[in-house]
Amino acid sequence: MEGTLSEDDGLIRESNMDLNDNTADPHMSLALDALGVELNNPITSQLLQLDNSDIMEPIIGMEFESDEAAKEYYIAYANRVGFGVRMNKSRRSRKDDTVIMRRFVCTREGFHSKRVIYDDGKKKRKRGTTREGCMAMIEVIRKDHGKWVVTKLVTEHTHMVALPGKVRPRDDKAIILGNVGFLHGESSGGFNNLKNFNRGIRVNPFGEGGEAQGLLEYLKRMQAENPAFFYAIQVDNNNCMTNVFWADAKARMGYQYFGDAVTFDTTYKKTKYMMPFATFRGVNHHLQSVNFGCALLMDETKGSYVWLLETWVAAMGGQHPVSLVTDRDKAMEGAIMRVFPNTRHRFCKWHILSRCKQKLSDVYLKHVTLKRDLKECINESETIEDFETRWEYILDKYNLWDNSWLQSLYDIRRQWATVYQKDTFFPELTVSRRSESLNKFFKKHFNAKTSLLVFISLFDQHLASQYEKEAQADFTTVYSKPLLRTPSPMEKQAAGVYTKAVFDKFQEEFVESLGYYVDKIEDDPIIKYSVSKEEDNHRTYIVCFNESDKKANCSCCKFEYCGILCRHILRVFFIVGVRILPEEYILKRWTRNATSNVVLEERVIDPGLSFQEQLIAWYNDLCLDAVKYGMEGAISSDIYKIAKVALQKAFAEVVAAKNMQRKGQQNMQRFARLQKMQYKMPLPKLQPKKTPGRVAPQDEVNRSKRSTKDDSVDASDSHLNGDTH
Repeated sequence: MEGTLSEDDGLIRESNMDLNDNTADPHMSLALDALGVELNNPITSQLLQLDNSDIMEPIIGMEFESDEAAKEYYIAYANRVGFGVRMNKSRRSRKDDTVIMRRFVCTREGFHSKRVIYDDGKKKRKRGTTREGCMAMIEVIRKDHGKWVVTKLVTEHTHMVALPGKVRPRDDKAIILGNVGFLHGESSGGFNNLKNFNRGIRVNPFGEGGEAQGLLEYLKRMQAENPAFFYAIQVDNNNCMTNVFWADAKARMGYQYFGDAVTFDTTYKKTKYMMPFATFRGVNHHLQSVNFGCALLMDETKGSYVWLLETWVAAMGGQHPVSLVTDRDKAMEGAIMRVFPNTRHRFCKWHILSRCKQKLSDVYLKHVTLKRDLKECINESETIEDFETRWEYILDKYNLWDNSWLQSLYDIRRQWATVYQKDTFFPELTVSRRSESLNKFFKKHFNAKTSLLVFISLFDQHLASQYEKEAQADFTTVYSKPLLRTPSPMEKQAAGVYTKAVFDKFQEEFVESLGYYVDKIEDDPIIKYSVSKEEDNHRTYIVCFNESDKKANCSCCKFEYCGILCRHILRVFFIVGVRILPEEYILKRWTRNATSNVVLEERVIDPGLSFQEQLIAWYNDLCLDAVKYGMEGAISSDIYKIAKVALQKAFAEVVAAKNMQRKGQQNMQRFARLQKMQYKMPLPKLQPKKTPGRVAPQDEVNRSKRSTKDDSVDASDSHLNGDTH
């Protein structure tokens, strides 16, 4: 296996991912005015602490514990020598789809495609290139014992490398440009000059022709038109754009109503050499697809996914989803465990089935019934035992016990098989129709012939058509009366509460419930019923009913999974005399009033956040409420005037409170300055006090003087009279 791979190995995948000291998960820095929060890159810091003598020269046969360890070593070695590194190629195994080969090359490897673009007959100026055909590289392959071994190595460069003392490591930064519109960078220049930032954008990952610059202009224009528009750009130390995320006001508001279950899809790519276009989607109260944001990713590494998920949840107000559906991907799985530790993560069944078609193509050609059997096993298994039986039947029938792909799927069955996920909310009432519609759009427009900006414009039109369909569904729900099929007050109640699309699903369950019969099997405080269909006695469901609070649960778990009561519970309700749906079984997200909320919710802010992060959280919260206020107030002319007057009054109160707080702060500062000045002023000098023994009072001095004078007068008189002693 030295330098080559077996026939079971997958195809080579090329990448232009620049790895120059970008080994850690990119961190996100949020900014508000002049405030910023940055987190350090721990892995990069560890590499920077290595002494040059600690990094040995690479040789053929070197072993590493993982491909990540090999990458970190080669990047550290490149820092010592003085060149940049990027990942060039990788290869996956056909057996289990895991990566078995990585190739890291010098950033000057290869050549840029020479292309001259003309505009109005004038030739544009040629731009400089960093590619000059350097052959320096290292290739590692995973051996059978699990170690990664260097099998190919070229250490000579075709260009001058930087001196070790001049090599400056690179650290990824992020720019959050949402409601704040502030570019955050390093304090030494950073992105205060937007012109320099624009000039430093790397164009190639986004296609040729300056698409990155056009994308930035598009995002700035969208935010200028709507302050609630959120976008974030991640750049590296060279101001090169790496990952981009954006979400409009409708997406952010829709997440507040329908963000409990989210699908994160990264399967859309222009070509295998281009970055994936990622979407966050959900299901609204009309069973329609609703967008929660979009992203363009430079690569599909854990670091990129961590940055994207953290940025996305910040844009959505910090609210984590209950469930998250993604493709099967190791890097993505690790990022989700880090960012959403309490979210139920599941792999997409459609993606699993499509991969089965690729991995089992030979068997599919021989046995046309295999696809049907797999679908029935995945979608129609009622219990875990039923799933296990069907799975073993497929392995026996088609002799697939030794198939490594199916074995790998079975090992992770708890993350994709429906029967293992029935206790968590995953609404899949019409998932296939929604997926097919979106996939059709991407196949038609997301290709190498369509420029990035043209595609984004078409995608905006697609979203606008979705919003129009939602408005049409709202109109139909309000002004059309659904046809009732029974005289039951419960059906009538559901028709007035649910939207038309959801009511159709409920009505199907309600009518089907009439064909089931019920047997009581236990009569404790919680009564157990056996519910089954007359013509299908072997399939029985257990419904537990608490008569005191009228609560019930079924072994099929349809309500927990979809949020709509199953036919088995509805049948038990009819038997025990429950004629109206209890409130706890009516999810607001399925009702006509799903998007109406009279009271603005006060979202809980994590007390552990710094003051700068709290400012951003408060700002995002108010912006979401402002969008909600605008949607409620822009219905008619009269309501608009009322909303405008109320907003002006509230704004005046906020300004008055702000001025009052500012005046109070100024008074406090003035008082503090006065106190400080008082301590600094010199005290007046006091005259020293004289004690009575040493200093006689002034009157006594005068009295002594007068007494002396009198004595002298008396003496003179005595002398004149002849008196002698």
